[in-house]
Amino acid sequence: MFRVELGQSRSTSELYRAKEWQVIWSYESIRYNHRAFSIMCLFLEIIGMLSIQDDLHDELIEDDRTMVGLFRVLSNALVHLEASAKSKTHDSRRELLIFLGKILIEQGVFPSREACAFCDAQLEKLGGTYLVIDHGGFACGECVGHLEGVKASSPLEGRELWELLGVVANQRYQDLKELKMEHYGAVTLLLHYFLFQFQLEEHQLKSLKMVL
Repeated sequence: MFRVELGQSRSTSELYRAKEWQVIWSYESIRYNHRAFSIMCLFLEIIGMLSIQDDLHDELIEDDRTMVGLFRVLSNALVHLEASAKSKTHDSRRELLIFLGKILIEQGVFPSREACAFCDAQLEKLGGTYLVIDHGGFACGECVGHLEGVKASSPLEGRELWELLGVVANQRYQDLKELKMEHYGAVTLLLHYFLFQFQLEEHQLKSLKMVL
């Protein structure tokens, strides 16, 4: 991670000259763990797809805070990833689930957890819970059973994802070191939800095959 002070460049140029630069933070352990390096590449690829391209000739660029939230999620994700690689507790699926959860919160499309997406039943009181990918949230078994053609999870994976996302939403990134998963399919569910929300396809994420 660098802090860069840009020099003046011609308005017709797409290259920008770095006048001053300073290293703020760099990883050490990720480079020695190919799985951690692969998930880092996926994080960067996702952020690249969600980010808009800066026009550094824009005089108002310094006042634009649009990308601050995405940068915060990415920087927290890399610090968290470095810590897990250093302590040899790295789990790519856990890292991906946390990252996607934080991105969904930041972008305002976090799946609704409070009530069924169809009948408003309180999900906290139910045992079986389904993530309905194309309806923006979780649903109860009774509603899912009466619907045709919906993209829904299994009840066990849906319930575990419901619980995990509650933890991700309510804890800071650095406090999520002990997040445990029993059904790794929950990560795939959240990935499909993420892809649906942003109208992306799996094949567009070149690094994904190295992670899942």
